[in-house]
Amino acid sequence: MKLRDTYVQALGVYLPEVMSTRRAVDLGLYEEEELLNIGITGVLVAPEDLGGVDMSVLAARDALSRAGVVPSTVDLAVHAGVFWQGPEGWTPTGYVLRELGCPDVPGFEVRQGCNGVLAALELAVGQFALDPTRSTALLTTGQTFNSPVIDRWHAGGSGVLMSDAACAVVLSTRAGFARVQALNSTLVPELEGMYRGAESLLEPRTPVRPMVDLGARMVDFARLSDYPFTELAARVIKAHGEVIAQTLAEAGLDLTDLARVLHVNIPHVAEMFVMSPLGLDMKLSTMDFGRTVGHLSACDQVASLHHLLTTGQLRAGDHVLVTGTAPGFSVAAAVLTIDEVPAWARSGDGASIAA
Repeated sequence: MKLRDTYVQALGVYLPEVMSTRRAVDLGLYEEEELLNIGITGVLVAPEDLGGVDMSVLAARDALSRAGVVPSTVDLAVHAGVFWQGPEGWTPTGYVLRELGCPDVPGFEVRQGCNGVLAALELAVGQFALDPTRSTALLTTGQTFNSPVIDRWHAGGSGVLMSDAACAVVLSTRAGFARVQALNSTLVPELEGMYRGAESLLEPRTPVRPMVDLGARMVDFARLSDYPFTELAARVIKAHGEVIAQTLAEAGLDLTDLARVLHVNIPHVAEMFVMSPLGLDMKLSTMDFGRTVGHLSACDQVASLHHLLTTGQLRAGDHVLVTGTAPGFSVAAAVLTIDEVPAWARSGDGASIAA
């Protein structure tokens, strides 16, 4: 989709304190061999009494303040969740709006895994098109892994370290520091089983929830589907490449125009499925930042954009590819053009690690 009059007005992030992977090895939580293989130096661990939705509220407050947007003028809200967000049968979007003091507005929750923010963006763009009176959307997501059923060091499989994080985006049809030039996504249904494996679709019949092990599910999928890894990888690369190519074409750009590429903070995924197939140098990626914080669930791309802005690595006129993969199997991409570096990023008001 080629977009018009869609702007990123402000970002907010809440990133808890870093726990070094070296300390995790010393504590017996993580393996020395894995540390040496993937080179991730830290993960973010939130306080035990702070949940992902409350972190989303903190990020949203910062984003609204930076945008100069009064909560009462928000027209639309979309919250993206990945794992546990709160009690069963409850949705978090209304909680976020109530905590911020927003009015009665349309609100949605999306479950699109690590592509959650891109899915929220796509939904918001559609709402803007359907109702031109809406001009301001708030997109939020937040996730913690202080859970008895998720081992943040191993649940994602080899090379994936799960960090706690939250972020927020204020989207506008009027003005902002970056324009969203184009946006696309697709699902590859034949690969949905990658994140399901041999798990039943029936609710567990005991009150004890099973441990989450995405790596084991992928192994089961490969075994049950007789899908060789090389063929699976080729299918992912093809789908990803097609979505990126379409998005760049709609933005009137090609790969040589890109200043940076934002993706999930998983080193082998970024290189194998994004940078290498596109023939792009890893220096254009944000893995230098990603290696210091781990995989931030649905926050990777927003936190990386925030980092680039607040560390002076982007300037007016830069084109940024934002892309990701997620369960489903979901592939998404957007192209942003930086019109200006916002004042909050230039002023030092961009510290992204929580005190």
